[in-house]
Amino acid sequence: MKDSAARHSDDAIISSDLLRQLAYNEKMAELGKISAGVVHELNAPLSVIISAAQMIMREEGVPDSVLEMISRINSEAQRLSHLTKGLLHFSSHDETVVDADLNLIVDFILNFLNYEAARRGVIVLKQLDYTLPVIRLDTNLLKQILLNIIMNALQAMENGGGKLLVETAAAGNDSVCFTITDNGPGIPAEAIDRIFDRYFTTKKPGEGTGLGLFVTKSLVENMGGNITVTSRSGGGTTFKVTLPTCDTER
Repeated sequence: MKDSAARHSDDAIISSDLLRQLAYNEKMAELGKISAGVVHELNAPLSVIISAAQMIMREEGVPDSVLEMISRINSEAQRLSHLTKGLLHFSSHDETVVDADLNLIVDFILNFLNYEAARRGVIVLKQLDYTLPVIRLDTNLLKQILLNIIMNALQAMENGGGKLLVETAAAGNDSVCFTITDNGPGIPAEAIDRIFDRYFTTKKPGEGTGLGLFVTKSLVENMGGNITVTSRSGGGTTFKVTLPTCDTER
């Protein structure tokens, strides 16, 4: 009877977690719809700012100090324009299977999470191999994989002083890989084999549903790739994702 009651209690907890997650997902979906409209509206004034800045830079007799300031305005406006356009693509439900540059996608996600890293006092470093071949896959799903892993690392370094290193490299003749390494507290030895299990989480109650890394692993494997994790308790964690360069989407 006790075992039955315990199982019933566990099921109730899982159901409660799922309900909270579904409610949160619904809220984020509605927020995403609103945000997409806001982002779309931002593109209009950004285009005006970029055009005006470029016109001023072509004028003769403009003081160098003013040109330097206008050049910076132009650069920042273009950066925001690229980010907003990327967000619109990222928020789309449409499949975006294309020949993609892994390094560009890594850059996009790191720029997207720049505020989150700064808020936690985490220094983000990157070592990208710009000789990599393109990979054919759904770019939105790859962004989701990167987002899940990097956010997981940032959340593990809440106390500040953390470092995060993102690397890309070739992994044989027909695959590429990226690794995400942090110097956070690490994953306990008894948890490392369960880290990708459904509903398993090392976070505090209420801070995670145990679905993020489970979904990440499923996405990677659906792309024909694989994901591994190594960690030392108290010494950081490394996630490595290997993806084929050919289209193996199932």
